[in-house]
Amino acid sequence: MDFGSISNACVKCGKCIPSCTIYQIKKDETTSPRGFLDLLGAYERGDLELDRNVKNIFESCFLCTTCVQVCPNTLPIDVMIEKIRVDIAKKYGISWSKKLFFYLLKHRKLMDFVFSFVYFVSPCIFKKNPSNTKNTFRFSLPKIGKRTVFPFSSKSFLQKHNGEILSKNISKTSKLLHNRVAIFIGCLSNYNYINVGESLLFILDELGIDVLIPKQECCGAPAYFSGDIATVKHLIKKNIIHFEEFIDEVDAILIPEATCGAMLIEDWKHALKDEEGDWSKRLQKLIPKFNMASFWLDKNTSLPDILLKIPSQEQTFTYHDPCHARKVLNIYKEPRNLLSKNYSLIEMSDSSRCCGFGGISMQSEKYDLTLKAGIPKAQMIKETNAEIVSAECGACHMQLDNAMDHQGVKTTFSHPLELIAKALHMGHSS
Repeated sequence: MDFGSISNACVKCGKCIPSCTIYQIKKDETTSPRGFLDLLGAYERGDLELDRNVKNIFESCFLCTTCVQVCPNTLPIDVMIEKIRVDIAKKYGISWSKKLFFYLLKHRKLMDFVFSFVYFVSPCIFKKNPSNTKNTFRFSLPKIGKRTVFPFSSKSFLQKHNGEILSKNISKTSKLLHNRVAIFIGCLSNYNYINVGESLLFILDELGIDVLIPKQECCGAPAYFSGDIATVKHLIKKNIIHFEEFIDEVDAILIPEATCGAMLIEDWKHALKDEEGDWSKRLQKLIPKFNMASFWLDKNTSLPDILLKIPSQEQTFTYHDPCHARKVLNIYKEPRNLLSKNYSLIEMSDSSRCCGFGGISMQSEKYDLTLKAGIPKAQMIKETNAEIVSAECGACHMQLDNAMDHQGVKTTFSHPLELIAKALHMGHSS
């Protein structure tokens, strides 16, 4: 699969353009899916120099994969852009700030120290988010209150939890072979939104499922979308080695983050495609165990039936579909099915429109574009009059909170797992 063949396969029908996230903002044919493909073809033929203008163009894509979904030929435009970003990184290098961040991603203990330090100085910069819930169970429950766009914690989820956690609930989920799962938490849920992991632990404990919190590294998404393929491969290989130690002893590895889920299930394969050795073969043995948390809980446990027996929370929610969940993994029905048992769903006008997070490069270098992409989403949320907006993605959480703050939208964000844990808690109270 090369730039030229993919470029030539485009029939220029234009079906991708109206829904393209960057085109909706800039209305520039150059930064549209077929514009990207034309440039890729010219680059393959040697007719286009990879100068800084071209670099800027290819780094303007949000990688939302909407174009892939609507393309009649399902051309992998996102994969091609990710691939050329590797060439861009090789020619121009990685900025010092990204190098520092990616270095931290490869050194977990140092990352833990940095985030713990930032927690103590963050009150000088960010508003603190007080909890309005009390922990009356083994695991802390969700903090649902005033928004904090970029929250920090004194200890990460992985610093608080590691190794084996046995369920205290004697009732077991009958469909499972091992009655044991592992959790791959993801960086945002590990450092910023730790209640996501706490909620997942609470849910699994209620279901009588034992949990393994294994040693794990970042999935590599920030580096992958920035073209730093060496860092990505380093992280993938370390994770594969970690996972191989226990993969036959768990029913699944649950992932509560859409971006991480898409990375492990789809993008790791692309990153290792030309790698020497048997890494791709080793990965293939692991992939069947990788699951988005909501999908697995809905399909493989008694959670839907348990939630049905709990009185309604009398709260309304609207659901935002993270691009990596709906467009890459085709997961969107399952979180709605679980949440609708206890909360009233109000669909927004375009739930699958990209929120505009776009990755670390967009957030750090093209923030104005991410904000322009997020504002329409905030307006859609406002129009529903829903009390809560939910999405199985920490990046969407951060982006939507920021967009809603800019638009004065009062709706609060809660991860599906937080809402499910809250319903289970209320079930005990009723």
